[in-house]
Amino acid sequence: MSKRWESYVMYHKKEQLIDFWSEYYKEKTAAKVLFLQGKGFDPRMNNILKLFLENNPEQQLDCIVFDFPEETNPEENQKLYESNMQELARLKAQYGFNYEELKIDSTLSWDKRIAQISRNVLAKNLNEYNDVILDVSSLPRAFYFNIGKALFHKLCNNPKKNLFFAVSENVKIDELIKKTPVNDNIEPLVGFRSMSSRESNLDRINILITLMGKQSLDILHGIYNHFQPSDMFPVLPFPSKDPRHSDDLLLSYHEFFTNKQFTEPQNITYADEQNPFELYRIVSNMIQGHQMTFKPISDHVCFGIALLTSKLLSLGALLIGLEYNHCVAIYNVSSTNYEIENATNIEQINQDSEPFLMWITGEAYNN
Repeated sequence: MSKRWESYVMYHKKEQLIDFWSEYYKEKTAAKVLFLQGKGFDPRMNNILKLFLENNPEQQLDCIVFDFPEETNPEENQKLYESNMQELARLKAQYGFNYEELKIDSTLSWDKRIAQISRNVLAKNLNEYNDVILDVSSLPRAFYFNIGKALFHKLCNNPKKNLFFAVSENVKIDELIKKTPVNDNIEPLVGFRSMSSRESNLDRINILITLMGKQSLDILHGIYNHFQPSDMFPVLPFPSKDPRHSDDLLLSYHEFFTNKQFTEPQNITYADEQNPFELYRIVSNMIQGHQMTFKPISDHVCFGIALLTSKLLSLGALLIGLEYNHCVAIYNVSSTNYEIENATNIEQINQDSEPFLMWITGEAYNN
């Protein structure tokens, strides 16, 4: 079976992005770009926008920022938030792009917030834009999965409109942001809940694909108990910047896999820590292979994707959710709050963040 992103286009590191944009916009001076990003304390918030503006100063650009107001913001978080707002104000003053904020009603439940933001995106008229760039660097997964889905469905059938996903990747920052997960009501993400109710199919077979990372073991327990898989396939990040990363993860989760009797070596898969398209290909092969294997028994095979991994590899899971929305349930445990210990330290670490740009739909795939 063919895959939408069997061949793909991705740019990594500042030099690659700068070279691509220089060549790409050389003859597209009239092209108009829509840039979407989150607003918050994450120091990576403006990294991609700043890189784009510094290297394409004459390009027409509109910016939409999703604002998630917090009633209380810890002191160190507030320092980063104010620094980000000052940087954004400086960029607006220097480059003069159009700017719009979409505020999210924090009094609504998570599901209603996601529905609100999806409606706002779907209501946008994108006809005037050649390129749409969604930067997920400072957006929560639950939101950028649905924003990405809305943009994809608006643009995927128009070969002249280009959709890009971007992220400023830094695993160390992800690990330094302390999260308080909500474990008491674990369900798949809104918009990615195919066949997830227990009553949906009596003959349904559940396969859990866990994208491994340094998350709480309680989160995996909660996902497992809700999804109740008949088999489980861990996907470990390798190659990785830390050569021992996969080994450390296996040790961390070994007792869980042993207790659940999922210890077969052939069930373990590896995916490049810095290539979400490769993760997409690997998991696509898993899905298609299991569908063929179980075809004589059942047409109802549901694949649970557990997001325990980095923000970059989570984009690979988003591609899976877009292509296999009819048979995939994606699990991500939301957090009630985020805290950091030292704003200065995390700003310094941000200097090592790496930009990634994934070309999702448009001219690159017209042939």
